[in-house]
Amino acid sequence: MRLGTKFRVAVLLVGPLLVGGASGQTASSGALSGVVIDKTNAVVPRAAVEITDVAKGTTDSTKTNGEGVYQFSFLRPSTYTLKVMHSGFQEERRSVTVQVGPPVTVNITLIVAKTSSEITVTDEAPIIQAETGDVSTTMNQKQISEVPNPGNDLTYIAQTAPGVVMNTDNGSAGYLAKFSILGMPGYSYGFTVDGMDITNNYINSVRGGPLGLTLGANQTEEATVVTATYSGQFGGAAGGNVNYVTKSGSNALHGNAQYYWNGSVLNANDWFVKADGNPRPFSTANQWAGSLGGPIRKDKLFFFFDTEGLRLVIPQVLFTLIPTPEFEDATIKHIQFKFGAGSASDIFYQKIFNLYDNTPGADRATDGGFSDPFGCTGFQDEQTGLGINVPCARNFTKTRSRPSQDTLTSGRVDWNIGQSDRVFFRVQEEGGIAADGDDPISPVFDSELDNWRWQGQLLETHAFSPATAGQLLVGASDHYWAYKSSHLAQALTAFPSLLNFYVPGTFTNLGGPNATPLCSIDTRALQVSGDLITTRGAHKLGFGINVDREHALENCTFNSGGQLIPQTLRAFYGGGFDPASPKVDFTTLLQGFTAQPEHSPGYGGIQAYVQDEWRARPNLAFTLGLRVEHRANFRCDNHCFARLVAPFEDISHDPNQPYNKVLITDQRRALLNLDRIDWSPRFGFAWQPLGVSHSSVLRGGVGILYDPIQEALSQSFWLNAPKYNSFTAFADNLTPSESPSNLFQDTKDSNRAFLNGYAAGQTLAEIRGGNPNLNFFPPSLTSAEKKMHRPQYQKWSLQWEQGLGIRTSVNVGYFGHHGIHELVSNPNANAYGFGSLPPGQCGSPPVLPCSDPRFAGVTQWATRAISNYNGMVASFRHQFSGWGSGLVQVNYTYGHALDEVSNGGVLSFTQGSSLFSQDPSNLRGAYGPAEYDVRHSMNANYVWQLPLKSVLRGHGPNVLVNGWQVSGTFFARTGFPYTVFDFARSGNLQQNNYFGAIYAVPAGPLPKGSACGETAAVELNLHPCLPPQFFVQTDSTTVPNPNALFVQSSCETGFNSGHLPSAIDPATDPCGGRLVSFAQGRNRFRGPSYFNTDLAVMKNTKIPGWEAGTLALGVQFFNVLNHPNFGFPDNGSSNPTFGLIFYGEQSPTGILGGGSSARMIQLKAELRF
Repeated sequence: MRLGTKFRVAVLLVGPLLVGGASGQTASSGALSGVVIDKTNAVVPRAAVEITDVAKGTTDSTKTNGEGVYQFSFLRPSTYTLKVMHSGFQEERRSVTVQVGPPVTVNITLIVAKTSSEITVTDEAPIIQAETGDVSTTMNQKQISEVPNPGNDLTYIAQTAPGVVMNTDNGSAGYLAKFSILGMPGYSYGFTVDGMDITNNYINSVRGGPLGLTLGANQTEEATVVTATYSGQFGGAAGGNVNYVTKSGSNALHGNAQYYWNGSVLNANDWFVKADGNPRPFSTANQWAGSLGGPIRKDKLFFFFDTEGLRLVIPQVLFTLIPTPEFEDATIKHIQFKFGAGSASDIFYQKIFNLYDNTPGADRATDGGFSDPFGCTGFQDEQTGLGINVPCARNFTKTRSRPSQDTLTSGRVDWNIGQSDRVFFRVQEEGGIAADGDDPISPVFDSELDNWRWQGQLLETHAFSPATAGQLLVGASDHYWAYKSSHLAQALTAFPSLLNFYVPGTFTNLGGPNATPLCSIDTRALQVSGDLITTRGAHKLGFGINVDREHALENCTFNSGGQLIPQTLRAFYGGGFDPASPKVDFTTLLQGFTAQPEHSPGYGGIQAYVQDEWRARPNLAFTLGLRVEHRANFRCDNHCFARLVAPFEDISHDPNQPYNKVLITDQRRALLNLDRIDWSPRFGFAWQPLGVSHSSVLRGGVGILYDPIQEALSQSFWLNAPKYNSFTAFADNLTPSESPSNLFQDTKDSNRAFLNGYAAGQTLAEIRGGNPNLNFFPPSLTSAEKKMHRPQYQKWSLQWEQGLGIRTSVNVGYFGHHGIHELVSNPNANAYGFGSLPPGQCGSPPVLPCSDPRFAGVTQWATRAISNYNGMVASFRHQFSGWGSGLVQVNYTYGHALDEVSNGGVLSFTQGSSLFSQDPSNLRGAYGPAEYDVRHSMNANYVWQLPLKSVLRGHGPNVLVNGWQVSGTFFARTGFPYTVFDFARSGNLQQNNYFGAIYAVPAGPLPKGSACGETAAVELNLHPCLPPQFFVQTDSTTVPNPNALFVQSSCETGFNSGHLPSAIDPATDPCGGRLVSFAQGRNRFRGPSYFNTDLAVMKNTKIPGWEAGTLALGVQFFNVLNHPNFGFPDNGSSNPTFGLIFYGEQSPTGILGGGSSARMIQLKAELRF
């Protein structure tokens, strides 16, 4: 129940809303600077410096100042010829590659001329970054195009940057957070293409297509990952900025055509599928890319066109559990005995079992669950033998495949208007549809994801004088996104609700199209930004402003058909609940009602910065910056928000206060109060302690940065009563139309009574008293604290960069941050009756602490969480020269990330933790390792043109020995952390308005973590990651494991306290022993480590008679060693499969849209010219 629902809702939250943050206002351009000295290390003022863009032929010039410093700003990323001249010295030339992001530094040493015509030419310049304290990594076009990239996803380019930890556990086919950098949340990064924002601020993730891929790698010239920034122009996201620059036309006609193919015949079988004895599922993947660029008018006007796309048949491996005939027969007889033959329940259960029995592949099912010989998940019935010697479930594994596709097309025109004016216009369109959910029971319950987006931008650069230049960006976008049922009418006829069993290992979920989110969102956005840079002596002053606005039209429903959640199999067997144990064996119904599914939220903001880059000495530079950011309160043009008159903790909890005195509707603003201005000062420095003639730089800085509050939070206030009424009903018959009452009638009657009572100004007692037969369940609610803040991160770093010659560099740095005002939700604000929670519900007048009986679950949002990180990063980068061309970059990170809530507080980074503090009154008790706390990690990428001709000492025909290239990636890390929960105890407390997850209470001091991996896989079950909590006896009864690490399920008496089993008879009295009090702590345990390496082997052949033509053929191996990587173990202490692993880790993107854990081989062909 937990994982399936989580990721369907997560897909909804990845809507196409465009970010409003002004992340990287000069993210489309680069800069070049340096110091000109003579052989005595004296600076050379008034030297003439000129740069020429090799591709476009444009030229800029300047002179060094009194400190010998020259600077060029707003340069298009490209290869330039740098020329330095001064009377009495030889002319010096360098070939320089300018990259997007922080300025690169080229220091020049002039030599006294022997004759006036002497020129010194150097093919490559030693480039270091000695201008600012910013830390960044740039991936050039060779790395982007040649390093194997599963799915050719733009974000994958950043996975091999220093300090990056890949999210291999998001289980969402690339829709959610894909990485964490230096202990920051996975939703804390800004993404730009040519300076235009492509961040989806709904959850602060990159925008992508329907398959979870962000296409565009073929049109990308370079990508820069800024991991620590102290310059004013970078902001809007505290974790870093990933900036992409697209290719453009030049004076030479150029382009390429690529084709990739993968099929199941080239793939290894998934470890778990193979272990179950099943063959490889069928799949096929066709991907292409093509581009063409060139001159329209030489040196003046240029064009570039690109198209990319993929068509897939994606296999989904479906582990399916259906009832046995014996369970069906016993259940029907029990239902008929309880309700009567031909009753509504009899008909309803017959429909359920008919759907299960007609599941394709059911004829191959074998008795029992995948890890439980009976598949009864603890249910036993002595009369029928179910769970004793008769199985409840049958299991089988099958695969289904449906086609999906995504296509991107873009065009760009560059115009060199004059020496002082350059402009380009770019437009892009993408569209496709993904087979998002292949239902294991029936194709009529399939779902799909529809996605279309368009964006256009205009960027102008104008030089006002040799010392002053400016840049203006205007961009607009439209993005439509929809999650929908593939066969809605048929699905509603077959089963209009969702049957979602709470305990893992029970039957596969049934139905769902009208219960899970159905949503369409159309977002239109506008972005305008401008930057101005002027040089005054040793100071380079920068100013910038960004204004953004977006408007969305959303049409969404949640649980409109109802979601039935039997807490136990006994509850389902009993028609909804067992009257002998209604607090344990019951069914929950979640259902939402609204008359206004369409709403139009809006977002926007304005950001500005000012900074001074001061060259205090030729070898010492300081950056002083101040950034000011304003993000508007979430607003709704059709007044769609509803909320409490005050934060939940501040309102009167007197049940005799009418609902319409505490709830207000038709609100334009979602939050009561939000910070209007966020001040972001920064300071950075770069120092060359050995002088500018040496390639040694010590850089560092300190600054305050902010994350936006994720716009998904605004949806909580549209989903509030009385606009959108959500009800949670318990412990009644689960069949619609069953008499005398049922859960569906309870929620329907509760909704009608609440709406009428709200309009009439009634109290809770008046609503209930108006109809004696009414089984009224109060509505759920969302609230926020009185003053909300944007998450603030105080960041600092110190890094040493050492150049070793002109082709090798080593970096070692320390990085840290302290986060405050981080977003956190408390779904237990109205819980009672457990541990330190209020003992009961409020009376009139209320005696605090008590629970407000007018509401069910109340979620309270706040910005109170904190985090800390300290880490060290070491990087090595080398460009090959003598033994073939190419480069290699290797990075190692040691870090420790601690927090109280991870990943921004809305969606988890991994599956092994919880976003909620178990004790709503003790947030600090959740302080522990972050979900992305990885102590040791290493990543690398390389591209190497093999020098076979040299190895063979010139022998062999050129067509055979030249042009061979290998490239690849390498990833290794220690395990992600996880927590052990007692989900059974948490589920039972839902009737007390508790909707969090209770930590399992240790039976004693916990040992250090043990190795966890393949032997814990459910198919082997040789050595679980954690000892089982109980053993199953030959008579199918259970007895507590005396070596269990935790008290038995539901034996908790409070947070961090519980009873051990009875020392006399633990089998019949698992909670009868002494009381213990031990704190497990959040994320105490570690999952398996991760290792993967990808490899590409290509052969490049010059095409005879076509000087610029090259044909490349080769193969790409993803997980070339076919190394299995295992996910988290089952972390529910109440589950019979506790400690066993059911799934594998994988890259967040892949050839088939999502990642794949098994080896995949992809054929690649490319024509370049």
